[in-house]
Amino acid sequence: ALVAANTGWCSSFVRRLALWRLCGLPTAAMPTGVGEVVRHIEFAQVSTYRGRPVFVPTALPQLRAERAFATVELPLHLNWSNPGRRFNMADRYQRRLVYEAVLTEGRPEDVLAYIDGTLLIDLWDELILPSVLRAAWDDAIAGTRDAGEA
Repeated sequence: ALVAANTGWCSSFVRRLALWRLCGLPTAAMPTGVGEVVRHIEFAQVSTYRGRPVFVPTALPQLRAERAFATVELPLHLNWSNPGRRFNMADRYQRRLVYEAVLTEGRPEDVLAYIDGTLLIDLWDELILPSVLRAAWDDAIAGTRDAGEA
């Protein structure tokens, strides 16, 4: 419940968070910065040979620079082999490890929280991914690359 006496940024944020959750949207994707551009991104679910779904966005997400290059600790479902490890996303090698984990094991909210489309395209040829996963993402990557070259 919202308290009517709250004013300012905090109450505004609480209202947006409540509305975001009411709509069933992942809170990891909720914009928090003033002037942040938000576009709706949907996900296609693609089945793999292992029977696990892969979630591919209709458009590549864009993170604010502070988030794209932050130090992050991945949730257990993404980093089960080394829980508690922190990754410096400003470091290309560590960002590559995070992107590989998110693309391989992640859900839509993970993609929205950790993947920046521009940085993904930059790393795409270096990522070690199963061929079926790479094929599932190829259209999104190629479409963005083509649009950038136009």
